[in-house]
Amino acid sequence: MSTAEQLTQWIKLQHEGQLIKRTNQPYFAHLLAVAEMAGKATALGYEIGLCHDLFEETNNTVDTLLGALKSFGYNDENANHITGAVIALTDVFTAAAYPDLSKKDRKKREAKRLVTISPDAQTVKYCDLIYNIGWVLEYDEKHAKKYLKKKRKLLKAMLGGDQRLREDALKIIDKALDKL
Repeated sequence: MSTAEQLTQWIKLQHEGQLIKRTNQPYFAHLLAVAEMAGKATALGYEIGLCHDLFEETNNTVDTLLGALKSFGYNDENANHITGAVIALTDVFTAAAYPDLSKKDRKKREAKRLVTISPDAQTVKYCDLIYNIGWVLEYDEKHAKKYLKKKRKLLKAMLGGDQRLREDALKIIDKALDKL
């Protein structure tokens, strides 16, 4: 089994029993979709995409991920790169970490932070947004307009990742807003 196949199986196991909100689909389907999109755009994008929600949605730690990657055969440089990008994609301004900040302030600070993350991490974020936009349009149309406007603003500021994916995401948003 390849390193990527081992990682895929491990991530699937870590998210076992989790479902995509408002669906009966396994959460792993979201991770796989993001991974497959990102893997076509950047080196190690598949791996970063698979792992991008690991610290938010499971009890895994940086050390757990790093150890798993190395045990699957990733060299130190690649394991550190993947882990670093996953750290960058993990929300910092959470309610638990910043209970005195309003949700609006936390989201604003998180958006500012995302502008500064690495090109690979931004590329994976574009893929995550493309997937999430589809979900919002299908399962949360009530909040779609507001969500899409916020994400368009974020994408306008996030300039570091794969430009084709960024432009695709912006086009998807604009097309959806025209229909709403």
